[in-house]
Order: sequence, then structure tokens, then C-alpha cells
Amino acid sequence: MLIGRAAALGRDLVERAVSMGVDIVGCTSASPFAARGAAEEVAPQSTMPEVQSVVVAGCYTYGADSYHPSSPGVPRGRLGPWTRVSVPASGYIVQVLTAFLQDRGYRALPGHGLPLKAAAVRAGIACYGKNSIVHADGLGSHLELAAVLTDAKLVCGDRPIETSDCPDDCRACMDACPTGALAEPFHLTQDKCICHYLWGAPIPAEHRSKVGDLIFRCGACQQACPRNQQLTPRSQFPFPLQTGDDSPELLPLLRGGERYYEHAVPGFARQAGREAIRRNAAIAAGNIGDPVVVPGLVECLAVEQAETRAAAAWALGRLSGTQARASLRSRLSSEQDEKVRAEIIHALGSS
Repeated sequence: MLIGRAAALGRDLVERAVSMGVDIVGCTSASPFAARGAAEEVAPQSTMPEVQSVVVAGCYTYGADSYHPSSPGVPRGRLGPWTRVSVPASGYIVQVLTAFLQDRGYRALPGHGLPLKAAAVRAGIACYGKNSIVHADGLGSHLELAAVLTDAKLVCGDRPIETSDCPDDCRACMDACPTGALAEPFHLTQDKCICHYLWGAPIPAEHRSKVGDLIFRCGACQQACPRNQQLTPRSQFPFPLQTGDDSPELLPLLRGGERYYEHAVPGFARQAGREAIRRNAAIAAGNIGDPVVVPGLVECLAVEQAETRAAAAWALGRLSGTQARASLRSRLSSEQDEKVRAEIIHALGSS
């Protein structure tokens, strides 16, 4: 009888969530588990001692992005896939699941800190790809996941975390990675990953040109994945997307203050920090090569953050020109940070 009630409750939960625009829903046990390749397990009981089940769900996000290409005099950066949909989607999923469970008298809390990809695989609603991102049938890897902990006893899946349905001979995502961060299947070398760089980590000189026009996230491995080919864009979302531009102009990003960033950059990208985005915009400006950004890069030579000054120097060296060289020489006379000085000297030698 208990199993029957648990199964019925689970079916009702799935039906309710799907009717409200959540695309996949599953349940896994509350026993501790880890992300694939991670040594340390996460215990749901640390958040909810009385937890019985972990409900994990995902929204299909393909079609949320709207890009505009750069044009002469208007160079643009580019946000990686579903930046504007990520936060509202996860919040919406938690809201739907929590409301259903609480309406039936159960406790429910957001599963913050859980390895969501592993939870989705363990619950049987997704599989790991060789790029360490999960995908689901018919939805590819364009998924935003969220989880809820509950004291409701549900029928739970406990599939092995290592589960994958990638063909043994497929290397599409690995070959598409610009920096070699996916040299081995199912293993991401974080300090070679463009997405990691764009969250604010230092960008090695040899990888800066590979960043291209990206200013937040990457997505190269997802674009190449066969499971993401011929997907149908989602036409409607059951929640509003975050405001901001998926391809903001670079010059205003280089020069803009806090108020401009609040208007132009989606909230999820702002989590990386304004200076990380400004630094990324400088790298993108150097890669695009439109001289209209030179005044903005010159202003960045004087900002407080050394990482941004270094990126601006690198970009000015690629753009060259009289104003760029004069500004670099002027800054060199007052620059105190040795790494920034090295970037300026290198830029003057290459411009």
C-alpha cells in the first residue's frame, strides 16, 4: 500500500509539473552522492535531516537566446547558451515542485548545493555526455535543472552516476573544444575551460584568441553534440526571461558603470562580477579588432582591477594604431603591477 501511495504521488507530481511547463521530472533517494568524477559526496540530510526523497527536474531551454552579429563600428560580445533563462528556469522549477508537495502536507526545500547533473542521471531522466554535461531524449543538453528535498516517500531511482548513452566512437564535443579541456571522455580540465575563464579565472595568453567574442559561458561542446542537432526551439516559456542583451555592444561594456550593467547584462552573467565581464569584453574587443573600442580600452587601463588593465593592454596591442600605442606608453610610466607592466611591454612590442 505504501509503495502504491508513493507511486501515485509521484505520478501526480510529474503530471502537475509537466502541465505547468516543466519538461522532465524524476526522483532519487536521499542517500549521499557525488558528481561524476568527484570524490566528496553531498548528503541531502545536511539541508533537511528528515528528507526521504530528492525530486529533480529540468526545463528545456533551446530557443531562449537571441544574438545579433557584430558590424563595422558596432562590435558585440556574446553570451553563452541560455544565460537569460538559467536563473528564472531553476527558480520556476523549485516553485512548481515545492507548491505541489506543500499543498499535500509535505515539507519541501530547494536542493541548493546538490550536484544536479548527477541527481538527474541517478533519477533516470538524463545521461552524462562525454563533455560532462547531461542530456535527455529529444531535449539534448539544453536543460536547466533544479532539485527539491522532501519528506514525502516517493518511488526513487538510483541509477549509477556513470550512466551514459554516448556512442563509443563519438568525439564531436571533444574535438570541438577550442582549448583541449575535453581531452578525455567525461573529464573536463577546468583550468583549460573557456567557461571557467569567463567566470573570472585568469585567461592564459595562448587561449585568449580562442575565446573569440564570448563574454560569458561557452557552449562549443554543446553546439557540436549530435543530440543537439535539429532541435526545435521552444516558442514559449512559462516564466519571464531575465532582461539584458545576449549580444551586448562591447564599447558600452568597457565604459559602463553599475547602472548600465544592471540594464544591459542579465543577472546570471552579473554573478561573475562586473569586472570579470569588463575584462572579458576587453578580450573580445581585441579578438574582433574593431578600432572603435580603443577609447574604451584606454579607459580600462586606469581601472582598479589589474586583471582588467592587463586585458585592455593585450587588446590594445592587437588593435595597434597611434592612440593605442601612445596610451600604452603613457600607462607604462605609472603602472605598478608587474604582470600588467609585462602585458604592456609585450603589447608595445607586438603592435
